[in-house]
Amino acid sequence: MNLVFKFLIPLILPMTSVAAIHPVDLRCEYLPNPIGIHSPKPRLSWKLASEGRNQRQSAYEILVASSLEILNEGKGDLWESGETKSDQSHLVEYNGKPLSSRQTSFWKVRTRSADGEMSDWSKPANWEMGLLHQSDWKADWIGGASIEPNRDQETEEWREAILYDKLQTRKVKPIELDAERKRQRQEMLAEVKPAVVLRKSFAIEKPVSKALLYSSALGFYEIYLNGTKISDRVLDPGQTDYESRALYNIDRVDEKIGEGEQTLAILLGEGWYGQSHGFFASRLRYGDPLAIAQLEIEYEDGSKETIVTDSSWGVKESPISISNLYSGEVYDARINLEDLVTSDDSDWGPASAPNDDQPLPKTLEPQLVAPCRKTREIRPVAITQSENGKWIVDMGQNFAGWVSISLEAERGTIVDLRFSEQLDRSGDLHVGSIGSAATGVYQHDRYICSGVGIETWEPRFTFHGFRYVEIAGLESKPELDSITGYLIRSDVPTIGAFESSDPILDRVHETIKWTYESNLQSIPTDCPHREKCGWLGDAHNTVEMTFYNYDMFQFWRKYIRDIQTSSDKQKSGIPEAIAPGRRVPPGTFDWAVATVFIPWFHYLYTGDARLLEEHYPYMKRFMEVSRSDAGNWIVSDALGDWCDQPDSIDRSMKQKDGSPFHTSPKLSATLHFYFASELMERMASLLGKEKDANEFAKWKTALSKVIEDAFFNKRNSNFGSQTANALAIAYGLPSMDQVGDVANMLAYDVSLENGGKFNVGAHGATYLYKALTDHGHTNVAYNIFQQTEYPSFQYMFSLGGTTLFENMSRVDPETGTTSKSLSHPFHGGFDNWFYESVAGIRIDPEKPAFKRMILNPQLTDNLQHATGKVDTPYGLASSSWKIQGDTFLWKVEIPVNTSARLILPEEFGNYVESGDAVSGIGKQVVLNREYEKVIELGSGTYSFIGTR
Repeated sequence: MNLVFKFLIPLILPMTSVAAIHPVDLRCEYLPNPIGIHSPKPRLSWKLASEGRNQRQSAYEILVASSLEILNEGKGDLWESGETKSDQSHLVEYNGKPLSSRQTSFWKVRTRSADGEMSDWSKPANWEMGLLHQSDWKADWIGGASIEPNRDQETEEWREAILYDKLQTRKVKPIELDAERKRQRQEMLAEVKPAVVLRKSFAIEKPVSKALLYSSALGFYEIYLNGTKISDRVLDPGQTDYESRALYNIDRVDEKIGEGEQTLAILLGEGWYGQSHGFFASRLRYGDPLAIAQLEIEYEDGSKETIVTDSSWGVKESPISISNLYSGEVYDARINLEDLVTSDDSDWGPASAPNDDQPLPKTLEPQLVAPCRKTREIRPVAITQSENGKWIVDMGQNFAGWVSISLEAERGTIVDLRFSEQLDRSGDLHVGSIGSAATGVYQHDRYICSGVGIETWEPRFTFHGFRYVEIAGLESKPELDSITGYLIRSDVPTIGAFESSDPILDRVHETIKWTYESNLQSIPTDCPHREKCGWLGDAHNTVEMTFYNYDMFQFWRKYIRDIQTSSDKQKSGIPEAIAPGRRVPPGTFDWAVATVFIPWFHYLYTGDARLLEEHYPYMKRFMEVSRSDAGNWIVSDALGDWCDQPDSIDRSMKQKDGSPFHTSPKLSATLHFYFASELMERMASLLGKEKDANEFAKWKTALSKVIEDAFFNKRNSNFGSQTANALAIAYGLPSMDQVGDVANMLAYDVSLENGGKFNVGAHGATYLYKALTDHGHTNVAYNIFQQTEYPSFQYMFSLGGTTLFENMSRVDPETGTTSKSLSHPFHGGFDNWFYESVAGIRIDPEKPAFKRMILNPQLTDNLQHATGKVDTPYGLASSSWKIQGDTFLWKVEIPVNTSARLILPEEFGNYVESGDAVSGIGKQVVLNREYEKVIELGSGTYSFIGTR
């Protein structure tokens, strides 16, 4: 606490309460009561509740017991921390007895406030260990390799219908070559196998006290117990590098088991492991899908039994004759799935073991990341009939997922559903943006009716990116309420909210969220229809904004592991451009630098230094390899500021697709290299690796000089483009004496050179607005959103955009159609700016995880009010301000056990809080800029009023 804070509190807070703090929301490894922990020393966290101000924790005491009964007796037979003097309430490391597989630990905590008052014990929480050793798995991988491809007419017709046959090569286009490629694709499609059902029956003859089902799949799977699906997970489990690891689930199922005959069944589809024809590249496919399951039963009499997948299981073709992530799903409802997972005992063959050349994961790791689920319903807004007589359903929103359709038709009726993001002039689907030329297929589901009453169907093992659905095969127009869309994404909780008086800002924010959520299926993807890949550049350009909107702690830990396993596969030891998976294009520095950036931002928002320690060897190796490739410190291997916007659409059509117009890729990549060196210096120092820290400090100095000599125009303080200036400012390259002049040039570029519009791409979009508002050009930043002509957000909206376009300069203004994706998140990497600069909630890098925050809204004539809320690791932080005439009203909430630097807007004065004059306001340098009116606050809710 500095002198300003000591002086301020008695003046501003004469009525400070001494109410006790008490711990709530107990978590283990970020999760409430998790099952499947593998860490030998799990981290425990809690939040603190209090009605008072300036409340903090001075000590804590933790009890961990092997049973709830022991814990309730006030004992910790596994660990008693004793009273520990510390304000740490986040990621406190368990330091008790060794933990074993399957062990459940019960814990509680109490805390002492700053004034010495000890709280009551919290409510108990628990965590359960997973299967820590591979030897704990007694089950075998099994599959349905013996099942032959489905040759029925309906499936064969679908194979022909989904094939994109306008085959071309970029250099030569002889008819013979196209015909040969088409033949090869047809042959590959002909070998696509159906999804299968694996099944085992067993008897339960006495009461069950506990039953846990451990399971995983190489592919996608659903598990049924006695005919009922045991979870609401979809597209499960999450994608990984399968030769390295697979994710497993743990489900408690004792309430689903009674005495008598039981049936355990697994519906198993391609998923990412069995990809049969995505991009028609054989390297994408690992092999036939496999599943593993281990049901561990404890009886009330103390005995135990384990049911495992092995050669005794049966296998049979399912109703899903095709299940492909890029093309779609074919479902034959004349085959009754309910019978297959319960009572049908005819024609079952033996389950197969893995093939000898089939890669299997070295480890099974718990799926702690939130699984994919149906997270939102989307109702169609209109149904029209196209010129060819098919029904076109407008869902009103571009998104990722599928539709459920209810219908009544004769047995064998074929209903086809095709998907796209746009319509052409005639009102038919325009499929250019979904990338059929790349994938080789159209998005196309087929349902074959059972003829039994009203049938409701939705896919299981595919998903699409779309706004429009074309339905063929129905005799009459479907009703709007017979169709429901579902957004399918990793079910990470939403933790942030933003709104303002400007509907354009709010719409941009919501559009960014729709885009990001449509690209969140266990990995951060680039688009939900064409590539569905974890491009590292897209990931690092959006990572920071995710921590304001979603609970991403486990998600990014999982993805950093994907970067590690992808790195391990490369001879160079650094990742290529995509992680995970086998679509491995040549890597470039500015994409692979995610190896450094993502772990840093994860640490910044979570305080998780353990992850930095685990990942440090990968970061250091990446930097060393990159240094050897940049002999003169300038990075030449780079994609650059991808999809920046030229001054005209005509110019866009004349340049290589996506490559930058305004910024040299060498410059943007070398700026990344500078920032990566800066971060490596910080992380090495944090981890006690001072020798490394000193070395990276030297790198940073050398890079600073090279960048200044090679790229910086000292005469006009300009790095040459919006993106270059924004990156340089965000990365802290200019000195305090220089940064204002660089920001002035950035503002000049936007306002005068580009008519108030942006021209940034993937890298620049993330930092443009923050660079402007941080250095006195708030009105310039806000004015960008008011533009209506190309390139602008409002121009994109005028073209019907409901998600972010990959490249708006590639949308044909005559037809409104494009060959580029209409759902690409990398242009929305700045979304944290709405929270940080508009609402005014920013993390202080000196105190990670919002332990201390900076409250600093940037006011403008364009806004009358804004509100931002973020559920931080310590509790809810909020900032809500409004301007009424000459009065500024600002309410802030600071979580218990944290503090804030609050920067009062300079255009107002005579500040009061709760009726008392605010004293102790002082001048401070905050984040490389000097402010006139800064105060420091402890926790609590405050209401400030200032006047002009």
